[in-house]
Amino acid sequence: MAPYTRFVVDGFDADALLGVVRDTRFEQRLLAAGHFRACLQRLVFPEFSLDSGAYTLPIFASGSFAQGMIALALAISCERPMWANGRLVEVGQVMVFAEDSELNVRPSPGGWQWAVLLIPREVLQREAVLRVGRELRLPRTGWHTRPTPPPAAEGVRHAVFKALEAAAAWEGVITPAQMAAQASLLLGAFVEAVSAGDAGPARRLDGWGSARHRDALVRRAEDYLKAHLERPFDSRALALALGVGERQIERLFRDAYGHGPCHWHQLARLNRARTALLHADERGTVTDIALRFGFSHLGRFSILYRHVFGECPKDTLRG
Repeated sequence: MAPYTRFVVDGFDADALLGVVRDTRFEQRLLAAGHFRACLQRLVFPEFSLDSGAYTLPIFASGSFAQGMIALALAISCERPMWANGRLVEVGQVMVFAEDSELNVRPSPGGWQWAVLLIPREVLQREAVLRVGRELRLPRTGWHTRPTPPPAAEGVRHAVFKALEAAAAWEGVITPAQMAAQASLLLGAFVEAVSAGDAGPARRLDGWGSARHRDALVRRAEDYLKAHLERPFDSRALALALGVGERQIERLFRDAYGHGPCHWHQLARLNRARTALLHADERGTVTDIALRFGFSHLGRFSILYRHVFGECPKDTLRG
């Protein structure tokens, strides 16, 4: 496998974004209107890998990291804190995920760049002992995030930028010495950031109990709405299915996505319709696909679709 790869997704395509992190599948859904563009980069080292993506519009991504790998993730740039598994996480703050852990993430509006380093636990701990003289406090299950001191946060952001810029300049032709230097730079910055924060307390939660409970409610609400995409949104039916109040569901969704469940339901239908249009065979029609996802008024569907994706449904179908 080439040590460095780069590709661009011009126009939102959920299938093209599935494998943005090595050996994983992250379902992604567009959350805002406008022209979407993503630049995705990957560096593969002998013992670990680094993935990074820069997006022009906010998305919601949901998936699990690669088996047998610790994931160290952060927002390299983001206008405001991003939402991750029920918590708000600051730019540069490293999130540590145990093997196979799940991540549900939504950035704030505006441009967003993220990075994920996947590494075996034993390799990361070996580097920690060499660099800071002790093993890191890593979760055995789930994930944690602790405040990263500003110098360490800036150090890991700088290391990621520098490694990606250097790899792009080499145009994929990297000597063993260059690869070793970049590997050392990245591991040193990540180990320093995690070790600087792992002696402090885990981030305190507030609101409706634990972040896990709130995130579980959002996941249950999503599952219900996904199962009823062909029907009009019904706030009361959703509340009854979850056994919680309509206002609470509204607040949970606004915390997680920046908009309520009704808008989530509409965007989910539009995203599913786009995927169907992109992969329709020669017999597929805009009308059939619109009706399949509950859009009975074709003119209204076309207006909504163009507002979100920047093109008409028929153009997506032809493309």
